[in-house]
Amino acid sequence: MSGQYTGEEKSAATDDGSATVDSDSERNTLKDASTQTEKNLNPSYVNVKIENLVLKNELADLKSKITSKDEPVKFFCVDDVKDNDRKCKFYTGLTWLQFLCVWEFLGPAMEKLTYWNQPLKSCRKSPSKTRGTKRKLSATNELFLTLVRLRTGLLNEDLGYRFGITSSTVSKIVITWVQFMYKQFSGLKTAMFAPRDVIKSNLPPSFKGFKGVRTVIDCTEFHVEQASNFERQGNLYSSYKGHGTYKVLIGVAPCGAVMYVSDAFEGSMSDVEIVKQSGFLDHLKRGDLVIADRGFTIRELLGERGVDLNIPPFLHGRDRLTPDEEKLTRQIARVRIHVERGIERIKKFRLLQKVIPLSLQPIFSQMVFVAGCLVNFQEPLVNLQKSK
Repeated sequence: MSGQYTGEEKSAATDDGSATVDSDSERNTLKDASTQTEKNLNPSYVNVKIENLVLKNELADLKSKITSKDEPVKFFCVDDVKDNDRKCKFYTGLTWLQFLCVWEFLGPAMEKLTYWNQPLKSCRKSPSKTRGTKRKLSATNELFLTLVRLRTGLLNEDLGYRFGITSSTVSKIVITWVQFMYKQFSGLKTAMFAPRDVIKSNLPPSFKGFKGVRTVIDCTEFHVEQASNFERQGNLYSSYKGHGTYKVLIGVAPCGAVMYVSDAFEGSMSDVEIVKQSGFLDHLKRGDLVIADRGFTIRELLGERGVDLNIPPFLHGRDRLTPDEEKLTRQIARVRIHVERGIERIKKFRLLQKVIPLSLQPIFSQMVFVAGCLVNFQEPLVNLQKSK
């Protein structure tokens, strides 16, 4: 019939139609592939893609710069520990109130400091009066940075990153402030060595058996970098420590306050010789009592000034001490713990625990004295209220 397909014709038509559709699809696919190949091979197309990528990167950089201008980089500063005693004590060894007390004590001269810009070998000379480098930090932050350096022992480069300044600027700030604090605290040297009546009015019960006691003394040593000069190596060598050291004589009051800090002496020098040369004897008065360890055989030196010495007794060839001598030894050990705890507090300023580099040795005496004075701004070692 017209208008109708037979089964065979319908099948053939279907097959022909399918073949036609498949053939068109293949042509389109080949055309797309050809177009993509042409694009990929076309140099102008590749250049456009590269330019587009470069522009995207430039746009990202511009956005980053705009954001950084809107949000300036926040560097470490004193505000980060303000009113936070735990953080302030970790970084400086002082509570926030104690830090403010140090700030007030140092006075207005802090604002007019000129950075030390000379070789440290000439550190005892007055700094140049010419205008120095422009200050990068506020005076408060310079003091804070110096205390952080002393307390934590962080490297100059580390502190430079934290405070947003160069490591050389950190070094100049620390050297300047250590010498400035030494100068300001030096006015306290006489007052620190408290008179006997003040000592007596603040005497802990453990000292009641030591009439006229004025101070408890001991020497402590600090590891120093080996010098290249052989003679200096020998002078610094400590037979007790087995390496080069500086020795410092420390005097502590019975109440735990640091009374006396000598200059640093070479490690080979004896305790007796340090007592002679340090100027410690000039602070003593007739009738005073000094408590020390066995190494301080200075009874004759003190006797010339009318001062008594109390040290643990020696065996002198005997097998054992007498009962009274053993009792005295225990009593002295009980009270000598105060000077040991005072020294321990000074050495908690971790810069002093490290091997002292040659670059800092010219101001090492100042560093130890400053640390001793800072200890006196801390809480008392002995709670006199509880003791009484």
